[in-house]
Amino acid sequence: MSLERTLPGEDMKTLLRIDASVRTQGSTSRALADYFQSRWTGANPGGRVVVRDLARHPVPHLDAATLAAFFAPPPPGGGAPPEGLTLSDALIAELSSADHLLISSPLYNLSLPSTLKAYLDHVVRTDRTFIMKEGRCMGLLTSTSATVVTTRGGTASPVVEDDFQIGYLRAILAFIGIVKVDSIAVDGMRGDEASRSPRIARARAQIDRLFLALASPDEPARADALPG
Repeated sequence: MSLERTLPGEDMKTLLRIDASVRTQGSTSRALADYFQSRWTGANPGGRVVVRDLARHPVPHLDAATLAAFFAPPPPGGGAPPEGLTLSDALIAELSSADHLLISSPLYNLSLPSTLKAYLDHVVRTDRTFIMKEGRCMGLLTSTSATVVTTRGGTASPVVEDDFQIGYLRAILAFIGIVKVDSIAVDGMRGDEASRSPRIARARAQIDRLFLALASPDEPARADALPG
């Protein structure tokens, strides 16, 4: 993982935080993202945090005009590009400028919220965040690292696969070159306070371990390898 500490004379680091929960109050994924952000700003004094809240400001789903604009040449005479293309370009510029990406997202109906999928559909673009080379896709955002915080109300089924969010997020981020991804998954959030509190505490401890690795680079700790 690369959370990077900013030192005097270095370029200012940027954290891009994306929140996907439709709940702006009482959201566990947002609360854990708050905690991560506080640790990141502590480790990166002078760093910049950009927050994209997909509940308050949802990214529209792709439409035919936007999709066509992704593959069309620039308008003749320098005319204004379609609105959807302008938004996609802005989102890609925002993501490309980030040193670290933080995604907080609950599990909805076994997968990620549709607003997060819409966001990803706007930033996964050929010749912008990935290219085709010798018949293979190559991601371009190789200098960006990420942390994914996911939550779910229930607990994992022992007999069937019922969480398609974490695997998808890892795969799509790798597709655009973000392969340094730590994941923190919290389940059982529909339980009472007595059962929820220790699960949340373990997640916060996982975040602490990520930042402790900054002080002990010879003993790196991955959040997804920790118990709980």
